Amino acid sequence: MEQLEVLLQHHPNFPRFKSNMKEGITYPIQPINEQTRIDTLNKQLEKGNHKSTLGLDARKNTTKSMKTDVIRGFGFIMSKRCASRLKEAEIYPLGMQHQTTINEIGKSIPKKRLTHDLSANRRKGLSINQRVIEEEVPPVMFGYTLQRVLTCIHQLRFNHPNERILLNKVDIEKAYRRLHTTGDMAAKCIAIWHLDDIDEKGNLSTSDEEIAVALGRLPFGSSPAPAEFSNASDIVFDLASDLMQCEHWSPDEIPCPLKNEIPPTKRLPDNIPFGKAYQADVDLGTDYKGSTDGYIDDGANVVLDSEENKEMVKRAEQCLPMALHLIFRPNAGELEPIQRSEMASIPKLKAEAYLTEIMTLLGWEINTRAFTIALPLLKYKNWSDQIRKNLKMKRVTYNEMATLVGRLNHAAYIIPAARHFMNRIRRLEEKADKYRTAKMTKEVSKDLHLWLKFLEQAHKGISINNVVFRKPTSTSLSDSCERGIGGYSHDTGLAWRYEFTLEEQISFDINQKEYLASAINQKIQLEHDNCSFPCSNDITDNTSATAWMYKSNFDPDSHPINNEIARENAKNLIEKKASSFSQHIKGSLNDIADSLSRDFHLTNNQLISLFNFIRPPYFPKKQMRIINLPKEITSWIASLAQLRTKKRELNWGPTPSSIAHGIIGWSGPNTSGLMTPSFDPSTPPKEYAWPAPSSTQCDEETSLPTGIVSKARPLKRPSIMWRQPSSQVKGKTHASTTQAKQAS
Repeated sequence: MEQLEVLLQHHPNFPRFKSNMKEGITYPIQPINEQTRIDTLNKQLEKGNHKSTLGLDARKNTTKSMKTDVIRGFGFIMSKRCASRLKEAEIYPLGMQHQTTINEIGKSIPKKRLTHDLSANRRKGLSINQRVIEEEVPPVMFGYTLQRVLTCIHQLRFNHPNERILLNKVDIEKAYRRLHTTGDMAAKCIAIWHLDDIDEKGNLSTSDEEIAVALGRLPFGSSPAPAEFSNASDIVFDLASDLMQCEHWSPDEIPCPLKNEIPPTKRLPDNIPFGKAYQADVDLGTDYKGSTDGYIDDGANVVLDSEENKEMVKRAEQCLPMALHLIFRPNAGELEPIQRSEMASIPKLKAEAYLTEIMTLLGWEINTRAFTIALPLLKYKNWSDQIRKNLKMKRVTYNEMATLVGRLNHAAYIIPAARHFMNRIRRLEEKADKYRTAKMTKEVSKDLHLWLKFLEQAHKGISINNVVFRKPTSTSLSDSCERGIGGYSHDTGLAWRYEFTLEEQISFDINQKEYLASAINQKIQLEHDNCSFPCSNDITDNTSATAWMYKSNFDPDSHPINNEIARENAKNLIEKKASSFSQHIKGSLNDIADSLSRDFHLTNNQLISLFNFIRPPYFPKKQMRIINLPKEITSWIASLAQLRTKKRELNWGPTPSSIAHGIIGWSGPNTSGLMTPSFDPSTPPKEYAWPAPSSTQCDEETSLPTGIVSKARPLKRPSIMWRQPSSQVKGKTHASTTQAKQAS
């Protein structure tokens, strides 16, 4: 530890890492009543393990995993009677998860992972996972790993449009088993299994006798385990990133001990074109050439493959296994008193540690040449087959729906608008959970057919432009009142307005009208956005509409209008290959959109003349023009009104906007042309205080145009979502500086 302290002392994670290594990891959990603990333990002894471990094939895999844990010193054997009498002992069932992995040649093969279900008895709140004190678990940085990696790729492609970008990946072998827990925690993580045996040929000899194994390492199934292991692996990834940047390290002179296990670099042919990156609204700096990031036990490198950067490319190939070699105890091979594998998985090194332009990371295939992210073929096929299977069933179980919802949520990462088509599917999952099974409805069936198209689109590949934080190519504002809606583009000056019929006025509440205005405005403005992958910034003064444009989870039965608006908006984004985000501003600064939604007593030309004279905040960059809504949109509005069965009372009248209030002489039939406005002297024109511009992109803000201030604090992209929090082990890090400020 003294040697490591010289290397790692500046890293904010090191104090906890040092404590965990010397004293062992303990979980911050709430205690339970002693009698309750004993009763729960005895019930678990009677109940046994999950059915997923009891089939002949599963039993063989379970026995193999348990035997490995004991042989390698991860678990301690004791009798069942001893386990039941151990102080503060708790016993939890074993389960088997079916996964896939890759072999040394990169071929996908089935994998069965043994898990320790530390969430058993979760409904009673008695399990370890339900008793964890979340506030005392270390913060995790890995949740946005994929987003950060894609941001790195985007930054390199934007600054170097015609240069290769290389990736590689290193997997940590037996990750959780590398860190030990305290004796107290080992006593609370006991499993029961048969005293089976497996011979050298892999044949299983079963036994009815059972033993107990107390796991002295981090278990798969513990909720604090990812955070505790990531406290260590984040140090590894940051050290690897430092090594990649370190010009004093020559891999040719001091190679990683596992260098010979890494295959040579694979580059695509020169004639394949490079995908284009459009400007982002976050910035890693023009001098950025590459870095390392990671998700728990998977580390990944991104590096620019240019002639002037060739030395960094050499370091990128070996920096991750070298960092593992430096931090964890080197493997002595046959001299180890207890069997121990290399920290870096050798099969994975051979299969995916070479630098390449196409790599699978966290279940997604990233192609830096085409500049796309895609759902791999095997997942696409399996997930599509599951949907087709469910479509043939009259009733579905909770487990089937829970698995499907998890998979579709995963796919929605690269097609964010597809999340708006999850509502009905989630409701079916909830019913299946409540009644064990649920009827497959026509509405859910339609959505699942639509999801087959989404999965096909995800498999073909989505532009990385649509996943990272982009600088808007279209910025527009909208508003509503009881009588109408309206909106316009700050960039093009294109505006529209629509006066509701009496039927529509009483069918929508004000939040629905605001939401409808935002959705229509986005659709119209994207029609006039010439970018191949447009990014829409939708600004409104209604907080509900701001949130709904980004995410919706409406109950289709109780909120059919909101649900249909969300679905139509999502279809528009998907068809246009667009991404979007929404922002909120004060209503007092949204005057142009407010006037468009209210002042139907004025003609289009009169409104434009009024705006040109007063020039309120967020005045368009180009000459305004107001268009009529297409018939397809007005018909859609009318159809939405039919979805509301209980109409409201019409208890409001026409109210002019604040900038039109006090205008005289414009209500007659002969005032349709552009005119110089005149005002009632008792009501002077509105005056505006122009605030200072919002912060620049390097301050991590999604800025509103000059003169517009958000109602709340300026909206920021949390840096953890697009930049490694620590990024280095040398000197003071971004994370440690932030922690120091918080402490002070």
